[in-house]
Amino acid sequence: MVFYLGNHRRWFEDVTRRQPDAVHLREYRAAVPATWGLRRRGYWLISEPPGADRVEQGWKLHVSATSRSSAEILRRALPVLRDAGVRFKFLMDPAAVAEVNGKSAPRGSSGKFITVYPPDPDGFHRIARALTEALDGCDGPYILSDRRYPGSRIVFYRYGAFTSHFRLRADGIKELLIQAPDGSWVPDVRTPYWGAPDWAGDPFDGPARTTAPPAPTASPASTVSPATASPAPASPGTPAAREEPAPAEEPPAPLLDGRYSVTGTLALGNRGGVYRAVDTRTGADVVLREARPAVEVGLHRTEAVALLHHEHRLLTELADTGLFVRPAGLFTAWEHSFLVEEFIDGVHLGRLSIGENPLYDLDLTPERLTAYYERLRALWLQVADAIAVCHERGIVLGDLSLTNILVTPEDRVRIIDLESACHEGVDRGAGLGTPGMAPRRAATGTVDRRADYYALGAVLLSGVLACQLSDVVEHEVPLGLLDELAADLDLPAEFTALVRDLYDEDAPLPDPDVLRGRIAGLPFATAWRQPPPLVRRAAPGPEDAAELRRRIRDVLRGVRDYALGAADTTRDDRLLPADLLVFETNPLSLAHGAYGSLYALHTVHGEVPGELLAWALRRPTGHTAMPPGLYYGSAGVAWALSAMGHPAQAARVLRDTAGHPLLADEGDTGVLTGTAGHGMACLRLWQDTGDPEFLDRARALAGGLARTARREEDRAHWPDAEGRRPVGYGHGPSGVAMFLLALHAVTGDPDTLALGRAALEHDLSRAEYAPSGLLSFQAYADDRDARTILRHYWDEGTAGILTTLLRYWWRTGDERLRKQVDRLLPDVRRKYTVFPQLFHGISGLGDALLDAYEFLGDPELLGDAERAARAVLRWAVRRPEGVVFPGEQTLRESADLATGSAGIALFLSRFEHTVPGARTNRNFLLDDLLADPRRPPGERRADR
Repeated sequence: MVFYLGNHRRWFEDVTRRQPDAVHLREYRAAVPATWGLRRRGYWLISEPPGADRVEQGWKLHVSATSRSSAEILRRALPVLRDAGVRFKFLMDPAAVAEVNGKSAPRGSSGKFITVYPPDPDGFHRIARALTEALDGCDGPYILSDRRYPGSRIVFYRYGAFTSHFRLRADGIKELLIQAPDGSWVPDVRTPYWGAPDWAGDPFDGPARTTAPPAPTASPASTVSPATASPAPASPGTPAAREEPAPAEEPPAPLLDGRYSVTGTLALGNRGGVYRAVDTRTGADVVLREARPAVEVGLHRTEAVALLHHEHRLLTELADTGLFVRPAGLFTAWEHSFLVEEFIDGVHLGRLSIGENPLYDLDLTPERLTAYYERLRALWLQVADAIAVCHERGIVLGDLSLTNILVTPEDRVRIIDLESACHEGVDRGAGLGTPGMAPRRAATGTVDRRADYYALGAVLLSGVLACQLSDVVEHEVPLGLLDELAADLDLPAEFTALVRDLYDEDAPLPDPDVLRGRIAGLPFATAWRQPPPLVRRAAPGPEDAAELRRRIRDVLRGVRDYALGAADTTRDDRLLPADLLVFETNPLSLAHGAYGSLYALHTVHGEVPGELLAWALRRPTGHTAMPPGLYYGSAGVAWALSAMGHPAQAARVLRDTAGHPLLADEGDTGVLTGTAGHGMACLRLWQDTGDPEFLDRARALAGGLARTARREEDRAHWPDAEGRRPVGYGHGPSGVAMFLLALHAVTGDPDTLALGRAALEHDLSRAEYAPSGLLSFQAYADDRDARTILRHYWDEGTAGILTTLLRYWWRTGDERLRKQVDRLLPDVRRKYTVFPQLFHGISGLGDALLDAYEFLGDPELLGDAERAARAVLRWAVRRPEGVVFPGEQTLRESADLATGSAGIALFLSRFEHTVPGARTNRNFLLDDLLADPRRPPGERRADR
């Protein structure tokens, strides 16, 4: 995600829209003849000598560098590469080097500055030796996926693809391939540890290992060894390329620093791992935080090891307060540094506030509200004390966030991760910050005391509603949500005033004692004498309802205006601002591409500008351009075109998907990306065109599902490519069941209905009780992690399963299913979720509520949907182009269907037109094919 955030202030933007500076290009033009070709791909500039033979794959060389050393390293390397007449590429400028080396960079590719494609084994060694000599004395990050070339610190090698051979995954992401000796194509796996195909061998010592070497820094109990985060420690100067094969029985891993035995991994990142360990001298549990040399952290590009030492000094200075994690040591093992900290048995405040917040489990009794807010108040006081003691000592925290605040079982606060803290006016930290917690720091790269108080306000607000990220798009959004929620929960006015004061970046610094008194005096103990208005669900008056509809119509007009104003038909990579996945997949998909937004424009407003449709029609939809699925592929393009009144073009697109390799029996089966979604599009086009080809294909797809189903008693499921068992509508059996129900309605085949019912039963059997008593779902049936969050969304969770369940009940009249509807409904009767979006946000839940209202006719369900609509409207952001909504993680504007305005508009528009008995859900369903059980199966309906 980080690679798409820094290129535009308002929306996710691909790096190709950023122009490089001249530092690297100056070096290149001074050394390489003008006859060589030079082209750009993303962050990379690719140089090709005239007439060079194309080698498809082999042993490639990498040179690492930092942003400060990259120009010098390039200057030294270019004559070697020029004289060798070899293809190579290099990162376009020092800023790109800093990003690739950064804390959030992918570990499998981090550190790579120059990539060289030797033509043959002799050329590999000749060029590597010349680079080793030319770059002697230079330093850069260790490249985790590679081995060092003997004698060099920054020349590395690995086996992989030289040219781009891709295959599409079902989600539209391209997978790079290499060719095995038997001619088959296999993934070019880029792991953050050494690995090469068995058949490739090694340029030095025979067959290559395909897994990480045993790590002398980890005990056998380690769940993930430090070797997966960094190369196995070795003596300085000993090439990491020379590991010996593992013995039959591995010896116990040696102790780090002679005393620390690693027992598990808490986190892995490009900066280094975070490990749980035991101090064998004292028996104490500790945490080891690793820093890799030459990894660059934050806006200031601070070297990770130096930053770790900086953090150790600050923690030592604050150790006496009892409010910060205590440091226990600092040491170096091999080339990496480790900070030893006391182990805190606790959870971070974000997990506590979500897991314990009565708003999320809908247990809004006065007793529960009082207990929760009184508990939070005691924690907030400790956080305020931590800020005050830092400021007394001239320290600014700089990055106070929910995940940096640990809470012990005794409700004591311990603040961790001080990498962005600094002595005000004396030194500086990493320049990092959590989005939404310090806008001034984000804009200027500096930290001050006011930023710490703003972050405290975000911590308080997040205790009520986890929306601390939303002010990245618009500062007023969290405050608007606060006003809405304050009225719904009868929050004390003193609380809302305090949050607003803390959010005011231009206000004077608060007096610490006065601030503490304001937190201590929050009247939570006497705030609730009865359940709050959100529980009482008082019906709005006619004037309120009319005002809501006026607001909805105004927002829908604004969404249309934004789509027309922000559309850029001069681009090839996307039409409208969307989620970053539009750049990773394709520019046309329903989920993130043009057709989802155009479909919403047509559905809500009845028209699509010709120039926008023309932009989409110019782009390819064939097998190599798009997968065949519904929300991420060409089946969705076909459905959208047919809905917009272009059935002939739609039929051509869907007809061309015949034989797509991703439709094989062993492929993805879900609605979002797989067989079920494609089958539903086939039924849509059969209905719209009358062409039996599409019904025949739907039958064939159902036959494949029958052959590959994993059955157990009365249930059926389909594992995904990783062998997991997805649950829900988007990827799981509920989506498959929806397709099979529609096919049964057309054909009357009882076996199709039985398989669909078995798929639905699988998901229903996975319902789990939350502590509040609500039934909800995990994303995977085989997920046994106790920390896994139960989900209630459309793509994963209760809302999507309920979407299918309601239609099975309507079709079959089975009263047992009707009872299941009643069991699931409470989990979607929500007004607030973290995001406003369709896929996993309040709009998706609102759609499920409107489904239930239309099927069941209960006016209370319409009231629930109305409350959801009011919450969604609080997220609307007005821009010069019109109205837009925050997208995924509320980090940027998005107009797409999955995460942004298009999907939200479908829900808001539907709310205006819903009535009991209608079927107004336009989120790609086949309700017109689901004939009433009292009518003959297969009879077509006109109530689309």
